[in-house]
Amino acid sequence: MKRIPDKNIQIIAKVVMTALFIWSGLFWSGVSIIYFGGFKPEYSYLAAKFAIGCALILVSLILCWLRFYMIQALPCAIGLAVYLSPVSEMITHVNENNTVDSFRPMTFEVRYLPMVGLAVLAAALFIGRLGQIILTRREKSEEYNNRPAESVLEKHHDE
Repeated sequence: MKRIPDKNIQIIAKVVMTALFIWSGLFWSGVSIIYFGGFKPEYSYLAAKFAIGCALILVSLILCWLRFYMIQALPCAIGLAVYLSPVSEMITHVNENNTVDSFRPMTFEVRYLPMVGLAVLAAALFIGRLGQIILTRREKSEEYNNRPAESVLEKHHDE
Protein backbone atom coordinates (compact mmCIF):
# COMPACT_ATOMS: atom_id res chain seq x y z
CA MET A 1 0.00 0.00 0.00
CA LYS A 2 1.30 3.43 -0.93
CA ARG A 3 2.01 5.66 2.05
CA ILE A 4 0.03 8.88 2.11
CA PRO A 5 2.07 12.09 2.46
CA ASP A 6 1.88 13.90 5.79
CA LYS A 7 -0.47 16.80 6.32
CA ASN A 8 0.75 19.92 8.13
CA ILE A 9 -1.01 18.91 11.37
CA GLN A 10 0.83 15.59 11.35
CA ILE A 11 4.19 17.32 10.90
CA ILE A 12 3.37 19.73 13.74
CA ALA A 13 2.38 16.79 15.95
CA LYS A 14 5.68 15.04 15.23
CA VAL A 15 7.69 18.19 15.99
CA VAL A 16 5.84 18.58 19.31
CA MET A 17 6.40 14.88 20.06
CA THR A 18 10.11 15.32 19.38
CA ALA A 19 10.29 18.35 21.69
CA LEU A 20 8.48 16.43 24.44
CA PHE A 21 10.85 13.50 24.01
CA ILE A 22 13.91 15.76 24.20
CA TRP A 23 12.58 17.35 27.42
CA SER A 24 11.31 14.28 29.27
CA GLY A 25 12.84 11.31 27.54
CA LEU A 26 16.28 12.53 26.69
CA PHE A 27 17.14 15.22 29.24
CA TRP A 28 15.29 14.35 32.46
CA SER A 29 15.36 10.60 31.97
CA GLY A 30 19.05 10.87 31.11
CA VAL A 31 19.66 12.80 34.31
CA SER A 32 17.69 10.19 36.25
CA ILE A 33 19.52 7.30 34.61
CA ILE A 34 22.88 8.84 35.51
CA TYR A 35 21.71 9.69 39.05
CA PHE A 36 20.14 6.33 39.90
CA GLY A 37 22.59 4.23 37.88
CA GLY A 38 25.75 5.98 39.05
CA PHE A 39 25.07 7.52 42.45
CA LYS A 40 22.28 5.39 43.92
CA PRO A 41 23.02 1.76 43.03
CA GLU A 42 20.21 0.53 45.28
CA TYR A 43 17.81 2.27 42.87
CA SER A 44 19.52 1.17 39.67
CA TYR A 45 16.35 -0.70 38.70
CA LEU A 46 14.72 2.74 38.23
CA ALA A 47 17.51 3.68 35.83
CA ALA A 48 16.94 0.45 33.90
CA LYS A 49 13.21 1.10 33.62
CA PHE A 50 13.81 4.66 32.44
CA ALA A 51 16.30 3.42 29.84
CA ILE A 52 14.03 0.66 28.51
CA GLY A 53 10.96 2.90 28.43
CA CYS A 54 12.80 5.72 26.66
CA ALA A 55 14.34 3.34 24.14
CA LEU A 56 10.92 1.97 23.19
CA ILE A 57 9.41 5.45 22.98
CA LEU A 58 12.35 6.56 20.82
CA VAL A 59 11.68 3.64 18.47
CA SER A 60 8.06 4.76 18.32
CA LEU A 61 9.09 8.35 17.57
CA ILE A 62 11.40 7.22 14.77
CA LEU A 63 8.59 5.11 13.31
CA CYS A 64 6.32 8.17 13.44
CA TRP A 65 8.84 10.22 11.48
CA LEU A 66 9.02 7.39 8.94
CA ARG A 67 5.19 7.51 8.74
CA PHE A 68 4.63 4.01 10.11
CA TYR A 69 1.79 5.22 12.31
CA MET A 70 0.16 1.82 12.71
CA ILE A 71 3.35 0.06 13.80
CA GLN A 72 4.53 2.77 16.22
CA ALA A 73 1.58 2.36 18.58
CA LEU A 74 2.78 -0.86 20.21
CA PRO A 75 6.31 0.23 21.21
CA CYS A 76 4.88 3.56 22.36
CA ALA A 77 2.30 1.91 24.61
CA ILE A 78 4.76 -0.59 26.09
CA GLY A 79 7.47 2.07 26.45
CA LEU A 80 5.09 4.46 28.20
CA ALA A 81 4.00 1.77 30.66
CA VAL A 82 7.62 0.91 31.48
CA TYR A 83 8.58 4.61 31.64
CA LEU A 84 5.73 5.58 33.96
CA SER A 85 6.53 2.80 36.45
CA PRO A 86 9.56 4.55 38.03
CA VAL A 87 7.86 7.94 37.69
CA SER A 88 4.89 6.66 39.67
CA GLU A 89 7.20 5.13 42.26
CA MET A 90 9.14 8.38 42.71
CA ILE A 91 6.00 10.54 42.96
CA THR A 92 4.44 8.14 45.47
CA HIS A 93 7.61 8.05 47.56
CA VAL A 94 7.88 11.85 47.70
CA ASN A 95 4.19 12.29 48.51
CA GLU A 96 4.17 9.61 51.22
CA ASN A 97 7.33 10.86 52.90
CA ASN A 98 6.65 14.54 52.21
CA THR A 99 10.27 15.00 51.20
CA VAL A 100 11.81 17.63 49.01
CA ASP A 101 15.44 17.24 48.10
CA SER A 102 17.91 19.56 46.44
CA PHE A 103 17.68 17.40 43.31
CA ARG A 104 14.07 18.48 42.88
CA PRO A 105 13.83 22.19 41.94
CA MET A 106 10.71 21.38 39.91
CA THR A 107 8.10 18.70 40.36
CA PHE A 108 8.43 15.23 38.92
CA GLU A 109 5.20 15.85 37.04
CA VAL A 110 6.77 18.71 35.06
CA ARG A 111 9.85 16.63 34.36
CA TYR A 112 8.39 13.30 33.35
CA LEU A 113 4.69 13.50 32.59
CA PRO A 114 5.02 15.42 29.30
CA MET A 115 5.81 11.98 27.90
CA VAL A 116 2.11 11.22 28.32
CA GLY A 117 1.45 14.08 25.88
CA LEU A 118 3.79 12.38 23.42
CA ALA A 119 1.78 9.17 23.79
CA VAL A 120 -1.51 11.03 23.25
CA LEU A 121 -0.15 12.54 20.03
CA ALA A 122 1.13 9.13 18.93
CA ALA A 123 -2.33 7.69 19.57
CA ALA A 124 -3.89 10.53 17.58
CA LEU A 125 -1.57 9.79 14.64
CA PHE A 126 -2.47 6.10 14.91
CA ILE A 127 -6.20 6.83 14.95
CA GLY A 128 -5.85 9.30 12.08
CA ARG A 129 -4.02 6.76 9.95
CA LEU A 130 -6.57 4.09 10.82
CA GLY A 131 -9.32 6.48 9.72
CA GLN A 132 -7.50 7.15 6.43
CA ILE A 133 -7.26 3.42 5.75
CA ILE A 134 -10.94 2.86 6.52
CA LEU A 135 -12.01 5.77 4.30
CA THR A 136 -9.78 4.60 1.44
CA ARG A 137 -11.17 1.08 1.61
CA ARG A 138 -14.73 2.37 1.82
CA GLU A 139 -14.18 4.59 -1.25
CA LYS A 140 -12.71 1.68 -3.23
CA SER A 141 -15.62 -0.53 -2.21
CA GLU A 142 -18.18 2.10 -3.24
CA GLU A 143 -16.39 2.64 -6.54
CA TYR A 144 -16.44 -1.11 -7.20
CA ASN A 145 -20.10 -1.46 -6.24
CA ASN A 146 -21.23 1.57 -8.27
CA ARG A 147 -19.36 0.99 -11.50
CA PRO A 148 -21.51 0.35 -14.54
CA ALA A 149 -22.28 -3.27 -15.24
CA GLU A 150 -22.22 -4.84 -18.65
CA SER A 151 -25.63 -5.56 -20.04
CA VAL A 152 -26.48 -9.16 -20.92
CA LEU A 153 -27.90 -7.94 -24.24
CA GLU A 154 -24.70 -6.07 -25.10
CA LYS A 155 -22.63 -9.13 -24.26
CA HIS A 156 -24.65 -11.38 -26.64
CA HIS A 157 -24.67 -8.69 -29.33
CA ASP A 158 -20.87 -8.57 -29.44
CA GLU A 159 -20.54 -12.32 -29.90
